[in-house]
Amino acid sequence: MNANQIAAFPNAEYGVTSLVTKISKGYAVTLFDDDAELAVGYVTIYPFNMMAQAIQYAKQISGVSA
Repeated sequence: MNANQIAAFPNAEYGVTSLVTKISKGYAVTLFDDDAELAVGYVTIYPFNMMAQAIQYAKQISGVSA
C-alpha cells in the first residue's frame, strides 16, 4: 500500500479495485482493472474536507457494499 493511499476497495467478482489516494489538492478516487493493471475511466478529485464522500464514492464504483 502506497503511503498516500487512504483506502482500497477490491471487488474480485468484477476484477476491479477502487483506490482513494491523498494528493496535493485533496483526495483522488480511481478505479483500476485488476487484470489489465490499468485505470478505468476518469479520476475523481475531492477537496480535503470531503474525505468521507471520496471513500463512499470509491465503494460505490467498485461495487462494494456501503
